Amino acid sequence: MKKSSLLFLLAFIFILQNSFAQSQEFEDELFEYRAIETAVWAMPFMNFKTYRDALHDNGVDYNDVAYNSKIQNWKFQTATPNNTTPYIHFYWNIQDGPIVIELPKSEDGVGVFGTIMDAWQRPIDDVGAKGRDKGNGGKYVLIPEGYNGPLIPGAYTYTQRTNNGFCVLRPIIANASEENLAKATAITKKIKVYPLSEAANPPKMNYVDVYDKMLECTPKMDESLYEEIHAFIQEEPVEDMNLAFMGILKQLGIEKNKPFQPTEKEKKLFAEAAPKALEYMINQYHRELNPWMYEGKKWSVLVPPGAFETDWTYEYPSVFDYNAKGSLYYAIITSIKNYGSATFYLDLAETTDGQWLDGSSNYKLVVPANVPVDNFWAVTTYDLETASYQREIDKATIDSNMSKVKKNKDGSTTIYFGPKAPKGKEANWLPTVEGRRFFLLFRFYGPQKGVFDGSFELNDIEKIK
Repeated sequence: MKKSSLLFLLAFIFILQNSFAQSQEFEDELFEYRAIETAVWAMPFMNFKTYRDALHDNGVDYNDVAYNSKIQNWKFQTATPNNTTPYIHFYWNIQDGPIVIELPKSEDGVGVFGTIMDAWQRPIDDVGAKGRDKGNGGKYVLIPEGYNGPLIPGAYTYTQRTNNGFCVLRPIIANASEENLAKATAITKKIKVYPLSEAANPPKMNYVDVYDKMLECTPKMDESLYEEIHAFIQEEPVEDMNLAFMGILKQLGIEKNKPFQPTEKEKKLFAEAAPKALEYMINQYHRELNPWMYEGKKWSVLVPPGAFETDWTYEYPSVFDYNAKGSLYYAIITSIKNYGSATFYLDLAETTDGQWLDGSSNYKLVVPANVPVDNFWAVTTYDLETASYQREIDKATIDSNMSKVKKNKDGSTTIYFGPKAPKGKEANWLPTVEGRRFFLLFRFYGPQKGVFDGSFELNDIEKIK
């Protein structure tokens, strides 16, 4: 073979190899991109699934009622819970037929309030004292689409779009005294969940106290996320709005009625994609989607635009905004049908100059005097990656009802944040975890006009050098 021909052949082989390498690199990038998009899209139902599975792992099955006999602590790892009232939780499945939920009437100064939701966390209705039954109690019947069987006369009846559903309730109590917590437990044990087919003779209920139990309710953002997504896809019907996304899932090896068998290379790509999806949602939620409350400051509202307009579905006539919905449900668990005026929330995750709050550093927040609220205000710390309580930290909140919290001479309150308490400031200190980022939620309980009309503003957090 002539030298020129040999050189041409070698050059041709080199070009083919290089082209193949570039093509393979593109395929890997596309796979990872699809995996990132999938994680964002799946966050609302993965948030529910992880919540349900955590309850199940602690002895709570379908139609059981879980409750906290005391205010939940850091072991309740779910998105942005409060720690001023205990939570009540239960879940069900209507695949085999309708489900009945019986709620008790408010009595002895105690009621319940919450929202019935489907697996996508779309609110079906608010229930309890501030919901549909106005505290009078009642029966709620959840039926599958197309159901035309017998119903309960006088019951509140709804069609549920998914097989799985759940409800998170809070008892309405004046404070967390032992007496009120006992009343909350008593009213909880009057809640019933059972199949409509057994309405004539409901089965005995199982009530499970999950206080101080380890409830890992936040999705793991690693390669196992995609195994969980595959598992959940098997449980639910495919809705029209998700048909295009099912095509993306197919490219990842996630299909309904087919096993999930990723290659070692795909597992590695999944392991790289999940944390990137989390970081994307963190940035979207805390920096991009939520409007700033005050000009030039870093406090933003809790819920991105679109939630109220679409009844928390983010389903518009021409688009399903899964990006906004997924980013929102990184930060919250549960929705609400009618967002009332009883509480208003603000979010803060960075300093004025745009630096994430770092648990290894020290900060202070000066809360102005005379916060315009009817009841009280509270500030709570959360881990930025999980959006839940910081682990191993029992003190997550300071509120204006705490008698030991010291005020400044002008009536303002300085709250300190950091891994160690400033000397003499322990009552005004919230601990943080070294090496972990964190964020704050400021809750106005009974917000007055000043919260909204601009006459009152919170200060930004300040880093202490």
